[in-house]
Amino acid sequence: MIPLVDVLLVIVIFLVVNTTFVQKSQLNVELPGTNSAQASTEKTPSLTIRVSQDGNFDFEGQLILGETALKQALSQAIQRLNTDKNQLRAIIEADASSTHQSVVSVMDVLADLGVAKVSIATSNP
Repeated sequence: MIPLVDVLLVIVIFLVVNTTFVQKSQLNVELPGTNSAQASTEKTPSLTIRVSQDGNFDFEGQLILGETALKQALSQAIQRLNTDKNQLRAIIEADASSTHQSVVSVMDVLADLGVAKVSIATSNP
């Protein structure tokens, strides 16, 4: 007969191994609102970059300071994805109070890396 403790231990190990941990962003971003937003149905790989109101960047749950560090992080992610850059898309989640320059900086970095499909995330009011 198998002791109950052994069975429970196996169940706990199974749950720990099969649990997916979500990386929560370090930036709190309030997206701008729009009435004409359409949800994307594309299934292509995407890069999500968040821009805070003070111009800081967040990518893959990591706070990134400066355009050079952002470019390096995005470049590494593109290499990891190992996909055609023409199929790759980027989503910019910029705070409604962030500067236009911060968003343009992200778009410039993406253009330098060859990512042509760029979307700006919004929320429905």
